[in-house]
Amino acid sequence: MTLRSDTARVPMLVSTALDRLATQAALYNRGEAPESWISIGQLRDDVLRDEFSAKRREALWKRVRAVVEMNANVRASERELRAGDVSRVWEWIGNLGLVDDAWAENGRRSGVRFSLADQWRESSISNGRAPEIGSEMVEKRQWDEGRPIY
Repeated sequence: MTLRSDTARVPMLVSTALDRLATQAALYNRGEAPESWISIGQLRDDVLRDEFSAKRREALWKRVRAVVEMNANVRASERELRAGDVSRVWEWIGNLGLVDDAWAENGRRSGVRFSLADQWRESSISNGRAPEIGSEMVEKRQWDEGRPIY
């Protein structure tokens, strides 16, 4: 991989890291996780599990870390881990509403999308004209497997 492809991977890796942090906070909020935060080293190893080059891992993580630590929904601090080691950790302090709602609905993580195209198509077929402004939207749900939380 080249520098350009590594740079293109950073937004996806940041999104994965933020997703893990929000999910960990939601699990803690429901009493299913022992802490609300994740050690940065553990998160790095999880997010970059498919990258085996130490040099490339370090370069990618440096970029990801810079973006995540600037996010207002993430608190960076140092905590004592269960084994007694002190480590730098990230904790999601943002809103958990959407994460909790998706889990509460069926005990699993799912994505929710709204589509105007289906409403447009159904309305056009039923009465032969375009739907009126303010007509009801159709909710679409899509399964999102995600990665397991450890």
